[in-house]
Amino acid sequence: MPTIGKNNVKDRHAMVAGGCGFLGARTSSLLLQKGWRVTTLGHGNTPDILAGSVNHCDGLISKDLFHMASEKYGEPDVIIHAAGGASVGRSWEDPSCDFNLSVGSTFAILEFIRGCKVSPRLVLVSSAAVYGNVGSSEPLLEDDVCKPVSPYGLHKLLCEQLVEGEARMRPLDASIVRFFSIYGAGLRKQILWDIMHKIKERPDEVLELWGAGDETRDFLHVLDASDLIVKLAESNSKHGVRVFNGASGVSISIAELAAGLLKAAEVNTHITFNGRIRSGDPKHLRANVEKSEKELGFIAQTKLSDGLKDYVKWFASLDIEKDK
Repeated sequence: MPTIGKNNVKDRHAMVAGGCGFLGARTSSLLLQKGWRVTTLGHGNTPDILAGSVNHCDGLISKDLFHMASEKYGEPDVIIHAAGGASVGRSWEDPSCDFNLSVGSTFAILEFIRGCKVSPRLVLVSSAAVYGNVGSSEPLLEDDVCKPVSPYGLHKLLCEQLVEGEARMRPLDASIVRFFSIYGAGLRKQILWDIMHKIKERPDEVLELWGAGDETRDFLHVLDASDLIVKLAESNSKHGVRVFNGASGVSISIAELAAGLLKAAEVNTHITFNGRIRSGDPKHLRANVEKSEKELGFIAQTKLSDGLKDYVKWFASLDIEKDK
């Protein structure tokens, strides 16, 4: 597997779209640890873990923003696209906005790459939502048919198709990673955040959750997710597009996940499920991770039980009222 040599890493420049976000910031931090020079792009303040260590260009992801960053800090060797829509629910509320954030930003990045003197490597962060509502609990392979059932999933698939189409027309070294359920300290949305909020606000009440509880998901800690992205950034696809699942390969039911989180939080709240299913929420999602293990040597390192304890500890440190 060809990689960027250790002697040259410190001279390499990575641009991270969405670099101030939950996943983007941790990926940028890991790149810095490995000696990369990093420029983050997108809306948001530079998080504490990156303060003073990265260059930042604030604004909506666009070709002009990338050109501005390139003029200030030099053209990139790698672009990591971790920006775009990040919520199935919000994609239903405003499909047009989700389209512009995801598909529009991907189109803009590809336009920028066309104008670079040396075409940078591209890593596109996609989602398991592209697979759709999988009826089976069997692990999903990267070449399984994609039938998204939400605007969010459809737009992620369109982003993938834009990258694949670009690679058919001109040389492009690109990798796509379809992340399943990323979690970890710092994530202020989705099921772990919702559960912790509910038990903090109403500790003596029954905890009611959506669905039946037997839905399954494949959780991957954010530090493992960022490790996978950096592995892709440092490996050569030899002009083409590679697609990888980003997951642990282990599934857990939502009922088991909730019980594990309550155990980590040391609370005895009773859990019930309302039986209602949100639009775009599949029954089962579990990844086959053989390809990333074989081609990249990637194996998730963080145990879910440890990740849940870490999440509880982080949540307990927050001043929720101040953050509102």
